[in-house]
Amino acid sequence: MKLVIGLVFVLVSTTAIAKNYGSAGCGLGSMVVENDNTWWKQVIASGLNFTGSQSIAITVGSFNCDSPTPGKLAQIESYVEANKLALANDIAKGNGETITGLSTVYGCENSAAFGMTLKNNYKTIYPSYDADTKTVANNINKIATNVCNTSL
Repeated sequence: MKLVIGLVFVLVSTTAIAKNYGSAGCGLGSMVVENDNTWWKQVIASGLNFTGSQSIAITVGSFNCDSPTPGKLAQIESYVEANKLALANDIAKGNGETITGLSTVYGCENSAAFGMTLKNNYKTIYPSYDADTKTVANNINKIATNVCNTSL
């Protein structure tokens, strides 16, 4: 009986935050049922998610779960730090390899539009000559969230 109550709770609680995964939400279960919203497949998906894989998937951004800020933003910060000078130059131009790489990380469909938007917001992204990596990454994230229709 506790398992049934647990499954119902998970189904109800994840419905509000689900994104095209059915009522069970993202996680290992969403990969197994692949957007099949039949009630019994969602129960199976919820059971698989309930094993703990959903919490881990949400934290690290795996199993169809978009990673929240800690996972992807840390990835963006690492990318910005590793490509500091080249990224600043490419953003100033509005195109280049580092912008293509960033657009891939964000899942942008139009790298060229993303690059031009970054170029148009150069002073916002780099508010000072010595802007730190965290500031630059956060500023890029704010812009990318709007342009790429993604959220971190």
